[in-house]
Amino acid sequence: MTRSGFHVHWPPLGLALILALLGMWLNQVAERPVMVDDSGFTHEPDYIVENFDAMAFDLRGRPRHRLVAERMMHYMDDDTTVLEQPVLVSLDPEIPMEVRSRRAQMSADGKQVYFLNQVHVLRRGMNGEMPMTLDTEYLHVTPDDRIMRTDKFVTLRQGASLISANQMLVDDVNKLLTLSAGVKGTHQVSHSGTR
Repeated sequence: MTRSGFHVHWPPLGLALILALLGMWLNQVAERPVMVDDSGFTHEPDYIVENFDAMAFDLRGRPRHRLVAERMMHYMDDDTTVLEQPVLVSLDPEIPMEVRSRRAQMSADGKQVYFLNQVHVLRRGMNGEMPMTLDTEYLHVTPDDRIMRTDKFVTLRQGASLISANQMLVDDVNKLLTLSAGVKGTHQVSHSGTR
């Protein structure tokens, strides 16, 4: 007994006090709003370039192709690049060609370009050939490998000749044009006027 005649056991009282304080703290933490910084995960461009203009060179330093666009936007969340009104121009004299569309998306390494919406390709004629045009809504281009492909409806025109298909593969290195799935066409042969 203490001098006053009242005896207190401190260990159980101390434990009860700690538990009460812990309960109050947990209650405050539960009511506090959780702040999450998700700014790095929103699909917003981290930078925008107006009048984008880029040129690629081969190993000898000769220009291979040029890519220009009214606007280029890069998105950090998925590391994609979106182009508005893009134009890809081949600077190889053997492939006098340009590709245009309303939009395009470029892979993170810059080696793949996906042209979307009103895609128009112009290949200028060489050695007396007439120019050829290609129109589609989607075109996957690998400029370094000189390959173009689509699995959407495509129309090719050269002079009065017209060919359409639902799939196409162009391999300029191997001089190969493959059309498949619903291929239709009309071919007009020019006559010299003599028999």
